[in-house]
Amino acid sequence: MQLSHHCEIEKDLKKLKRFQAPLESLEAWERLFCSKGLKETPGIKQYPGFGQEKIFKAKVIPIKENRGKSDGYRLIFKVVSDNSYEIIVFSRHEIYKDENELIKIIKNRL
Repeated sequence: MQLSHHCEIEKDLKKLKRFQAPLESLEAWERLFCSKGLKETPGIKQYPGFGQEKIFKAKVIPIKENRGKSDGYRLIFKVVSDNSYEIIVFSRHEIYKDENELIKIIKNRL
């Protein structure tokens, strides 16, 4: 399985620097996803409204914080091919104003 990052993920991580361990949380989720796959990784749902693009959203547990998945990170990724995925957004609810702003960010990165 191949998992890559959009070129702006580094920018997302910089916006998350006030949190304790965003990179470690992302890396832990990536290890889980690579071992379990799309169907068996918990907290993944298809993100509707992107036409032919297969876009998924996932909840990521924040490491080193006393919070659950619902208060954690949001990760948006797309299916590139059968065994290839690209993470296009890594964020938290507090970073963007509303769901429409997140959709706009996703569309800009596709």
